Amino acid sequence: MKALEYLMGAYFHQDYDIDGGTSADTVASFTRERTELVRSCVDDIETLLSQSLPEGELRAMLHAWGCDYVAGDHDQDYRDWLREIRDQLDEHLGQPGGGSA
Repeated sequence: MKALEYLMGAYFHQDYDIDGGTSADTVASFTRERTELVRSCVDDIETLLSQSLPEGELRAMLHAWGCDYVAGDHDQDYRDWLREIRDQLDEHLGQPGGGSA
């Protein structure tokens, strides 16, 4: 899960909202700057979601990777948030020049 760990620690760090604005803005920065990791990150999210971890364990895992995003601040859980990220990454991959699907 190296690509997802990288996204969490390098992009959703304690100042992510200052650096990038919204979660979607942060993911957009990742897709622009680390295009080579986008497909792997989608795969990592799928793998993580398939594990059906309890919300607390999922939060703890993301936090251990350096993620300071708090899903409860935005009225959603981490599973929904990861699905939103996956969908945004998939959209990027589907765009001409965005990557391979």
